[in-house]
Amino acid sequence: MTNNKPANQQTSRPASSPRVNAYNYRNLDVWEMAQNVAADVILLTRDLPRDAAALAITRQMVRSAGSIGANIAEGHGRYSLGAYKNHLSIAKGSACETDSWLDLLKRTGLIAAESEQRLHERMLSLIALLTSKIRALEEKARQTVGIREDAAEYFTAGDEIDE
Repeated sequence: MTNNKPANQQTSRPASSPRVNAYNYRNLDVWEMAQNVAADVILLTRDLPRDAAALAITRQMVRSAGSIGANIAEGHGRYSLGAYKNHLSIAKGSACETDSWLDLLKRTGLIAAESEQRLHERMLSLIALLTSKIRALEEKARQTVGIREDAAEYFTAGDEIDE
């Protein structure tokens, strides 16, 4: 027996549920959104035909959709802002790829325009949230970057130092 309810209705965390560990990627709203979208993509592909073209698109789309949450989680587990930002950028690329595959399914008549539109809107929200997180990390990195050495160490007694 299959449950065709969208994943965002099946697995989303209730607003009142406690966060066990604040430094856990599973507590990130962006990760939760990515996982729900990936689950909905998987559910959508279950009813697609099994011809070679549909199978090729399905494989690519499931991979790219699954990659979104995986990269968010992996980046969150890294020790540097740069690595986290890079993984969020990869996740954003995978979200764009997934959205492109959805469009192709619609153009070839393999899914209804309404189904594509619903997932497309969710993909756009996810892409916007990833973009916001990337920009926030860029700003945080700018604020924490500083010179770690005294510039005067690199000058000889006769050099002028402009400060």
